[in-house]
Amino acid sequence: TFMKVKVLKVLGLSWLLAVQGLEPTLATPLTLKEILSSQVETDSSIPSPSEFIGVDLGSKHLLHHEIVRYLDKLATVSPKIESLGEYGKSYGGRPLMAYAISSPENIKNLQLIKSSRAKIVEPSADIDLSGQPAVLHMMYSIHGNEASGANATPLLAYYLAAVKEDYLDVQLKNVVIILSPVLNPDGLDRFASWSNNHAGSHPSDDPNDREHIEPSPNGRTNYYWFDLNRDWLPHQHPESRGLLKLFHSWKPNVQLDFHEQGSNRNFFFMPGVAERTFPLIPKVNQDLTAAITRFHEKKFDEHGTLFFTREGFDDFYVGKGSTYPDFFGCVGILFEQPSSRGVKQRVTGGELTFTDSITNQFRASLSSIEGVATLKNKLLKYQRDYYASANKRSSKKFYLASAPGDDVKLQEFIRVLRGHQIQIEALAEDKVVDGLLYKSDETIAIPADQPHSRYLQAIWGRQLDFKSEVFYDVSTWTLPLAFNLTHTERPVERVKTVPLGTDEVQSVRPFLESPIGYLIDWQSSDAASLLYGLLNAGAKVRVGKQPFVAKVKGTGAMGFSAGTLFVTPTEGKGWSTEVTSAIKKAFQEGLPIYSVASSSTPVGVDLGSSQFEVIEKPKVMVITGPGTSAYRVGEIWHLLDRRANMPITMVDKYRLPDLDYSGYTHVILTNPLKGLQGRTIEDLKAFVSAGGTVWAQGAETLEWLRANGLADIHWRETDAQRLEKKRLEFVSSPPNDSTVLEDYLPERKPYAAASDDAASQLVRGSILEGKLDRTHPLGFGYVSDSIPMFRRNAKFMTRSSDSYSTPILYSKKPLMSGYMSGENRRLVSNSASVIVESRGEGTIVLSLDLPAFRGFWWGTQRLLLNTIFFGKLM
Repeated sequence: TFMKVKVLKVLGLSWLLAVQGLEPTLATPLTLKEILSSQVETDSSIPSPSEFIGVDLGSKHLLHHEIVRYLDKLATVSPKIESLGEYGKSYGGRPLMAYAISSPENIKNLQLIKSSRAKIVEPSADIDLSGQPAVLHMMYSIHGNEASGANATPLLAYYLAAVKEDYLDVQLKNVVIILSPVLNPDGLDRFASWSNNHAGSHPSDDPNDREHIEPSPNGRTNYYWFDLNRDWLPHQHPESRGLLKLFHSWKPNVQLDFHEQGSNRNFFFMPGVAERTFPLIPKVNQDLTAAITRFHEKKFDEHGTLFFTREGFDDFYVGKGSTYPDFFGCVGILFEQPSSRGVKQRVTGGELTFTDSITNQFRASLSSIEGVATLKNKLLKYQRDYYASANKRSSKKFYLASAPGDDVKLQEFIRVLRGHQIQIEALAEDKVVDGLLYKSDETIAIPADQPHSRYLQAIWGRQLDFKSEVFYDVSTWTLPLAFNLTHTERPVERVKTVPLGTDEVQSVRPFLESPIGYLIDWQSSDAASLLYGLLNAGAKVRVGKQPFVAKVKGTGAMGFSAGTLFVTPTEGKGWSTEVTSAIKKAFQEGLPIYSVASSSTPVGVDLGSSQFEVIEKPKVMVITGPGTSAYRVGEIWHLLDRRANMPITMVDKYRLPDLDYSGYTHVILTNPLKGLQGRTIEDLKAFVSAGGTVWAQGAETLEWLRANGLADIHWRETDAQRLEKKRLEFVSSPPNDSTVLEDYLPERKPYAAASDDAASQLVRGSILEGKLDRTHPLGFGYVSDSIPMFRRNAKFMTRSSDSYSTPILYSKKPLMSGYMSGENRRLVSNSASVIVESRGEGTIVLSLDLPAFRGFWWGTQRLLLNTIFFGKLM
């Protein structure tokens, strides 16, 4: 009876806890006492994270607002912390916050310290560094599901605010910390919601448990499923734009980037692979990185925590958070903590808990503060010397760039450069370079010698020589090629410039109404948004399929290229107010729109010709969900939603067998639909035959279509593939001579070389020159036959057997920048980038390359837009 009563009491307590919304403790409470080697005295007036937030750190994943609310509280009660406010807002509407943490005296003089830092990076300024603190920028969880970093910041801030120890006072006197606790709040909350909703009161440590396996898209990415740690260079997203402003307003001496990695690895911190350091990064930068590393080594050895350096990760791609600062007199350091991906997870040799992960991130934060405080003078001197040495050369050379017919694209390019505080001027007189004319009214001139010349050189240059053939990320990112600009490869002399204005382009021509219609130049990057808006408003829009000369009001005869839009009044109804308002607004914003004076043309077809095809409003379906790449889908979603202002329908792959395709004009495939053969294949065939358009991208997707009878593709074979084919033919035809078999075997190689040999054959990210057929609807709006294509795979296909169906063919020697093995260079020569196949009344566009890569490959995004709007013409 006694035991029954005791059991009932326990059950009753559990029920009461559940009713009150309390959860059983999931892990040992994470406190300073649990983490620090020795006891410390704390200020009792400062609330701890668990006291304020109401949960023990590590027992659940904190949401963005819980972290920010606690840090805001500390800023009101501690003289060591000041909120710097919002530096941006995510797509999801969440504020991006930063905090300054230092000694009370430094906090009082924060604005004076900030203004003094502006002098440190001014090459001509005379400044005394002795009394200056170093600035340390600490950034956490740019990948939302690498959450231990963000979850460590409440405890870190509490430690810095509450601990009353002399050593900490000295460190904070020498260091101003800029704390960015959550770089990706949308992703963090997506992941936290998933993990918290699947942990239960007794979390499973089984790696196969649902808690540890997020569906696609997971919390790594931002709202539009982009990897924000690859967005420092193009800064296409509000999180990155705000972060750049924060970085450049402080120009920190050290920037820390806290991440997570595979669960069965050990802790990593910089330096990375020495051979994979970008060549423009100064050696002293890597020396200082190594010096700070000693403090991490000491801290982790003290607690017996295994770590590694100098392998796996690198400082090559200049657009991620731990490498970007290396070009601004700063030292960038990457941390990679093994991820529990939940409350706890079974790993090789034991169990990894969320509290373990938070603890390691916390300790790495402390060792960083100690290291920066100790090396303060060396760090300040390095930054001062870095900028003092800039702009020493007296030569007046300039890079030139223009985007004929597309001022919108050029303005975006200018915005990107200015985000990196790169100085830009305007060309004052026309200039001919290498046979190309750069017009003064449409060309920018970027001084080669300026404070940030190293970064300018890094993002402008074309890289073809490499110390290593293995890359953690892409091997090239040449910005003017990404935008497909007319540009000089190297800076040129004898250039006359004037200051570049900041005002947006406004039309200087008066708007002249026309009863006949309006011509819209398709070369402008804003034309797609206007076109969809007009179609949505019910406008009658045609596209010219060949060049023509038209009579234009106020101008006279003007030539227009294929792809020009022609908007006419609706028969019997005339012009609607919505349509004319949209046209006038776009005209006033500078879009090239021309009022037609007559349907008769002096040269070429008349405007009433059947060579002007009516465009139908597209209804686009993008296949997404598990089994597809969130990155590739997100790029397309972002392009169509934010730039073309076009709604799309995203359908998870598993729903396709029951889907009615009849209401859609386009289907976009970023990945093979593995596991969905049978009816799905027949439905896609029927969709295309009935007039639908399929856009398919990437080698795996194209191979899936080929294997299922939806594409006629022939792959080029490597030497190894041909040899293996001969071997299989030989062994399948017995009897055979084993000595002859040796002729069909690859050469023997050391086992240790296998991984690097395989990596050297990959195409991780290279820029190839495509030859574009501008008479093809896919080429509408382009002004050059040469188009830089971004390549991410090592598959190469022969051109179409139809003479007119390979609109983009790689040139004979197409490698413009990046790494490709000798064999891959041979295979890609004169191979196809894009093939268009007609089937029934519809079309399948087969693209090996990614037209909207990471949101900044503006030069090729038009290919997808042309497919969407002009698919019927193909």
